Amino acid sequence: MEYTLSTVGSYPRPEWFSDYLKKQEGLQKGSRVGIDDSYMRALAEVLGEQKKSGIRLLTDGQLLWQNMLCHLCDSLDGFRLSGLIRYFDNNMYYQMPEAVGRVERGNPIILDEYRAACSVEKNIKPVLSCYSLVDLSQNRFYGDEKEFLMDVAEVMNQEAKALAGAGASIIQVDEPSLLFADKEGVEAAGEALEVLTKGVNASFILATYFRDAKGLYPEILDYPIDVLGLDFVEGLKENLKLIKEHPTEKIIQAGVVDGRTTLMEKPSEVKEVIDSITELVSGEKLFLSPNTGLEYLPYVKASEKMGVLSASVD
Repeated sequence: MEYTLSTVGSYPRPEWFSDYLKKQEGLQKGSRVGIDDSYMRALAEVLGEQKKSGIRLLTDGQLLWQNMLCHLCDSLDGFRLSGLIRYFDNNMYYQMPEAVGRVERGNPIILDEYRAACSVEKNIKPVLSCYSLVDLSQNRFYGDEKEFLMDVAEVMNQEAKALAGAGASIIQVDEPSLLFADKEGVEAAGEALEVLTKGVNASFILATYFRDAKGLYPEILDYPIDVLGLDFVEGLKENLKLIKEHPTEKIIQAGVVDGRTTLMEKPSEVKEVIDSITELVSGEKLFLSPNTGLEYLPYVKASEKMGVLSASVD
């Protein structure tokens, strides 16, 4: 069986590029330095590492992203950045975005980065976020949280249309916060996805990670998405149970190697997990990936993780 292998989103920066960003911006995770020759060199290196590991559906590694939130907010009117706060249970912190005015798309968000990646390789998967961006931000403007969410969804719809117009056939929406949402949040996220995906000529992946998805089923299967990303590292037992109890025609993007630890799995161990999934989902309906972005790992370890993923299906 030939599976579609993919990365989730982020990828560690080459050490030399991290040093370059520090010199340019004075930040460990530099903000928008811009698409210059150094960025293009780093981009080609990261895309090459993915291809060498057998990855077919690539990401640009989010090499200019300070984190999942700030970069997406950086080009949007209505946001400002506040103090540091921890990103879930990771040893990483981000500047919390604050909505201080109506959120509008004054400029493209990641369109230029997507075009740059496409000039190097094909099959690039751009990554957006909506519900999680709102959930992890501070609302200091909207009287109603739902209005805040829908404005962000509309902005992301505009960006998704631009990405599809530039050639993106698959767009991923990262939503780790969904796994911690209550029933009202799950319903609101579904409505936001209706707005985000409306009129966009592309397929959509909904990526969840950091735990199992039992709080979302079966409602999530009605979302307007084509691919459902599930964490089979931190949510293996429960997620297997869920896809068994609630069969779906949607493609499953299965996170089967741990993107948050340098400990290397054996390919045989990963294959056992894949086999347990293929008992419930046909190989044609399965993407394989790390369970989360790889920026938590050193650069060389990320490459090794991708090698393990590739070796597990050889």
